[in-house]
Amino acid sequence: MDRLSNQVRKMITSKQLKVSMTEVSRVTGVSTSQLRYWEKKGYIRSEQDEQNKNHYFNLTTIFQAFTIKLFLDQGYTLATAVKKEQERRELHRIFERFITDCILEIRQTGEKKGEVNLGPLADDPTKEVYALIDDHSTSLHLRSVNKE
Repeated sequence: MDRLSNQVRKMITSKQLKVSMTEVSRVTGVSTSQLRYWEKKGYIRSEQDEQNKNHYFNLTTIFQAFTIKLFLDQGYTLATAVKKEQERRELHRIFERFITDCILEIRQTGEKKGEVNLGPLADDPTKEVYALIDDHSTSLHLRSVNKE
């Protein structure tokens, strides 16, 4: 795996990116008072600066707030919206694990075209799965493992 892929992978999983409450409110459409209430109820979490004044949220929490608001806008109660967001977050964790564990290489093969190597099959390590992506579709394929 190349250095850039490793850096992106670390950035996605590190949760180091922090955004202020005001910015989260602006981006998600959730008021700062709602964010504070949700945090007080334990639905979301922030980190605070040394004076415990400014709240900072990581990327995961920003998505949580956005998703809770989306469910609220669809007419769900807050409790149900939070539950649905938690279910969605579990699916996201599964997908994130897939992305970090299975994508071995991504390479461009032409303009708006690429290939994603998903690695060898568990029951036949002589074969690997890869995806071809172009401007119109994505398709999965199987090939013999290249032993270079």
